[in-house]
Amino acid sequence: MALKPLLKIKVDELFQRWLSEPDTQQLLKDNLHQILHGEVLSQHVSTATLKVNSKPQSPRLRPSSPPPTKLLSPRRSHVSKTNHRVANGNAKAVLAVQNGKEKEIMSADQLESEKEKEDNTSVSNRLSDRLSNSSSTSSTDSHKENKSRNRELPPTQPFIQNNINIPKFFFPYGKPSSNEDSEVVLQRVSKEFADCEEGKAYKHHMPGIVKACKLPLYWKSMLFNACDGEKQGYITYQMFATMWKKIMLPCHDEATRFVKLLSKSGSNYLEEDDFIPFMQDVVDTHPGLSFLQEAPEFHSRYVTTVISRIFFCANRSWTGRLTIPEIRKSHLLQTIALLEQEDDINQITDFFSYEHFYVIYCKFWELDRDHDLYIDKSDLSRHNDHAISSRIIDRIFSGTVTRGKSFEEGKLSYSDFVWFLIAEEDKTHPTSVEYWFRCMDLDGDGLISMYEMEYFYEEQMQKMEALGIERLPFEDCLCQMIDLVRPKEDLKITLTDLKNCKMANIFFDTFFNLDKFLEHEQRDPFANIRDFESEAPEMSDWEKYAAEEYEILVAEEGANEQEEIHYEDDFEPEEEETPAIEVNQNDISEPVTKAKASARTVHSMDDVYDFGPQNMTY
Repeated sequence: MALKPLLKIKVDELFQRWLSEPDTQQLLKDNLHQILHGEVLSQHVSTATLKVNSKPQSPRLRPSSPPPTKLLSPRRSHVSKTNHRVANGNAKAVLAVQNGKEKEIMSADQLESEKEKEDNTSVSNRLSDRLSNSSSTSSTDSHKENKSRNRELPPTQPFIQNNINIPKFFFPYGKPSSNEDSEVVLQRVSKEFADCEEGKAYKHHMPGIVKACKLPLYWKSMLFNACDGEKQGYITYQMFATMWKKIMLPCHDEATRFVKLLSKSGSNYLEEDDFIPFMQDVVDTHPGLSFLQEAPEFHSRYVTTVISRIFFCANRSWTGRLTIPEIRKSHLLQTIALLEQEDDINQITDFFSYEHFYVIYCKFWELDRDHDLYIDKSDLSRHNDHAISSRIIDRIFSGTVTRGKSFEEGKLSYSDFVWFLIAEEDKTHPTSVEYWFRCMDLDGDGLISMYEMEYFYEEQMQKMEALGIERLPFEDCLCQMIDLVRPKEDLKITLTDLKNCKMANIFFDTFFNLDKFLEHEQRDPFANIRDFESEAPEMSDWEKYAAEEYEILVAEEGANEQEEIHYEDDFEPEEEETPAIEVNQNDISEPVTKAKASARTVHSMDDVYDFGPQNMTY
């Protein structure tokens, strides 16, 4: 293959430079002398072959042959012992003189053919090896590129596409199981239906069917409704098998099945309304809530509280839609499974505790003076004896943290109050941190700046001055908060900074809850460090608050009952006045404990807190 013009010029230039070297001239002179006398060429290596632009040659560099150009040489009549220089680049020939007679120089192709036929190491072959070694060691980067291009490439092979079977690794509906398991489940369920009269299963038959499916007990209402049992009043095996193949077979994990069974629209998320049938079944059938059967007006309030707590803990996206990944990451399904194992509902402090509901509802009932199921700014400001600053209350009512279709400007619904109370009493919860961060982020840029901290701290200083407490200047407070949080960016605190510092409750209380701020100031400064270092499981701040408040409320209710007994003994009303008194007592529905529930029955028509479908605060 012929060289390109530019490369050919470069090769010729390098070849001439190599021939001009003194060592090269001496080498050629010695070789010609040996040829004239019929001697074997010596393997002398000149110093010129060891130099490439004054750089040492790598010992691993393999020399290559010179470019495959034809060697042409002019004829010479006589060869003497003097120096002979081959100056023509296109005619790289070697003088061959034998027995003192002039011999015609053959071309490169003729020399190669002669070498193959005679199988003799000719002079030109030996000399060409010398030239190739020298040209390889003295070539530049351009010459290396030329060699790589001229190097014979292996014949191209057709591309063969290998069918590589990559196993599936993403399972949005859970990792599939064998169809044999589903067939076994349907066989067990068919036996349960065979025991039912006329093959019809009613609600009281569902526990056995759920057990045959190896699902949690309180999934029974979801299975019944998914088979359209609510319309028919019963389900058959054909209805169940159709539902199972349509919903349960494509879904392979509990979270996906839970969403598909509970969702009314068949979507991949749950809204608050989707939980109502499930929660009503828990209220009706759980032994720990049997006392509520005599107080049906509290069913909807308990249901609303539990659903709000579920979304507070599990709906990390704040969308009002509980997705399958969010359910997987939460402990909702594990808590639902505990309902079957635990008869005391108050032992399940996550979501379902009646004592926690009682505390929340009593706090709301005390603030809602007009009993319209909503509280305004003046109502909320009375919480904990005006402990919350007015500026943070304005932010709560601005729509920053309120959710759902029930939002009304200047009003706070019962469901939103559940979020507020849990966030206020447990500021270490991730949702609580997000709740108060949204309130303090006035401009919505994702940062709490120094100016925003000063805005909320001004009211705190005014309260401290009114109470005669020595004020802490904002500059000193700011230094303390920066040292507490240790933000990545100076004087700007992000949500991640607050979650990582693990003492967000102290930070937030400093700016809008004076009572708790003073408690933190009087507390042992090393107490918080000891709390985080302890490995023993400990009650959350919300669980501590709910337990303390429940004891206080029960004690106050017991004292009020004693006073009523003494009052009735001293002033016993006449018989004709008794019905009027009973009507007055039933005009307002007060929260009931387990002790009062069995002795008191109130009709839902007289309940101003009826959370029926028309009054649900979702």
